[in-house]
Amino acid sequence: MAPQADVIIIGGGISGASSAFFLAQAGFKSIVVERLSSLAALTTSQSMESMRAQFVEPENIAMMRESIAFYEAFAERTGLIGYDIGVHQQGYLFLTAELDGWERFRQRVQNQRHMGLTDVELLDGDAVRRRFPFVAEGVRAATFRQRDGWLSAHEAAHGFIRASGAEVLLDTTVTGFSIRGGRISGVRTSHGPIAAPVVVLAAGPYCARVAALAEIELPLQVIRRHRLTIGEHPLIPQDAPMTIDQDTGAHWRPEKPGAALAWAQPGEPPSSPSDDVSPNPMFPFEVLEGVSRLCPFWVDVAESLKRDQVFLTAGQYTVTPDDKPIIGPHPDIAGLFFNLGYSGHGVMAAPGGGRLLSDLISGRISDADNPFSFRRLAGLEFGARERTRLL
Repeated sequence: MAPQADVIIIGGGISGASSAFFLAQAGFKSIVVERLSSLAALTTSQSMESMRAQFVEPENIAMMRESIAFYEAFAERTGLIGYDIGVHQQGYLFLTAELDGWERFRQRVQNQRHMGLTDVELLDGDAVRRRFPFVAEGVRAATFRQRDGWLSAHEAAHGFIRASGAEVLLDTTVTGFSIRGGRISGVRTSHGPIAAPVVVLAAGPYCARVAALAEIELPLQVIRRHRLTIGEHPLIPQDAPMTIDQDTGAHWRPEKPGAALAWAQPGEPPSSPSDDVSPNPMFPFEVLEGVSRLCPFWVDVAESLKRDQVFLTAGQYTVTPDDKPIIGPHPDIAGLFFNLGYSGHGVMAAPGGGRLLSDLISGRISDADNPFSFRRLAGLEFGARERTRLL
């Protein structure tokens, strides 16, 4: 059999699901091809499920603001009346104890406001401790935005697919591309060929491997990232925001009735894509020490934790040289598009990324006006700039 569609989407995570939804809104019939036996079961399920607009680049701020606004009205925007994706807008709180922290944060907030993010608050040490009593005395400055927060990424991904009406093929592996005369005409899979004039690659950490089937080398690295979930504990403030030590990157947020903790630690080497990422058994000790630096109550939490309250998992970021996604067409193969490489920001950017992809495929936007174009990466190498991944 050779089923046909307007668009084939390779990957059933939240980026692929969002792509299917926005393409359906533009009148395209999609088939989602997922290698695993369920949707959103790989990187989406291992994420911190967060959303924030506190970035420093105008294109990232615009995409995240659009995405957050969509998530705030998810049921209405998708037509799934009463559908709940568990949005918690308890804010994002960035903290610094550095001597120059106040001036750096002041300049950052000033720039963000110039770029339209007018609701970011700048707080000195005393003000942040009045608002958030768990913050350490050594904190000199903070920024806070109330509309940032987190959601259920699994529910959002399934909602996108449900609202899209897309056909979903699970347990189906893409084994090759059909390309004739420089134009895509479909894919070959473990269950036979599928025909379509447009193919979208949104396969998370497996994107480079799938692209290689078409002799395309994508500038991507796959990096292991951990998530520590702590069960119910009376010392964890459940009304707290996502709280980030900007100086180190260690961060945490409530996850009723406990918390979720993470740390994009520097020095983690690139790895191969994997369905089952082995975590570092020392990570719970490292991240608890990391978050306690500016939030001292974590010392007491750590001292009273029991083994059955601690749950450690690991997933993978798919990272580009400039930490921004690749969205849009391949320059030499007509009909082949990308929606990948979100560098740890896939959940929070999924609606904006899916909408942009749809506009590029439908011709409403030219790739020349696309800040996330594949073309921008020509000659850009990893390590070319110091990363501030949380920003």
